[in-house]
Amino acid sequence: MGVHAPSEEEYQERKQSSDFKLFPSDDYILEVKTVTVRPNQVDIYNKNADGTTRIYDDIEVRFRPISFANGDELTDEDGEDIPAERDPLIFDWLDPSKVGLKPVAARARKFFAAATGVELEDRIDIDDFQELVGKRVLATVIVKRKDNGDKNNRVTDYRRIRTRRGRPATPVETVTTPRTALPNMVVPEAVFEAGTGDLDDLPF
Repeated sequence: MGVHAPSEEEYQERKQSSDFKLFPSDDYILEVKTVTVRPNQVDIYNKNADGTTRIYDDIEVRFRPISFANGDELTDEDGEDIPAERDPLIFDWLDPSKVGLKPVAARARKFFAAATGVELEDRIDIDDFQELVGKRVLATVIVKRKDNGDKNNRVTDYRRIRTRRGRPATPVETVTTPRTALPNMVVPEAVFEAGTGDLDDLPF
């Protein structure tokens, strides 16, 4: 048994020859593929009130991109189609203990609300994170450049998918009252038209 660690040059060659491409910055429909609890994470940004290191459990969420938010088929950052066999994933890491609303809603809360289909201000109850597998959310994904020049996709926002209330399948006919019934009076036409619903809703 031995160890064979690639050099920095080899890593760069592999990166340049890889067919892996990022998704362009845009809004996407994402489906939760797995949710994994990762215990004993070290918070490098925040400390406890007494100044000690904060240790917490986070969750790693792996998403399968379904389409762009407008329903267009997926393409990579170069505009190329993505083969089905590639099965790309988008990752996010969330702190379930941070679910506040003020001064801005925590990203974890946004994800939980979107995945369970409730309003951001409503109560959220999840007994088992595995309940979220298969749920779909609307997410904003960006291309983030690291300090070393590498790039990756990062989720910055979550919203729930809303269903548009469209026009009825059968058009409603215009009903006209005969004017011959009362020749000395103007009888207006009664026009019945169905509403289109909320135009801001997504087509999903």
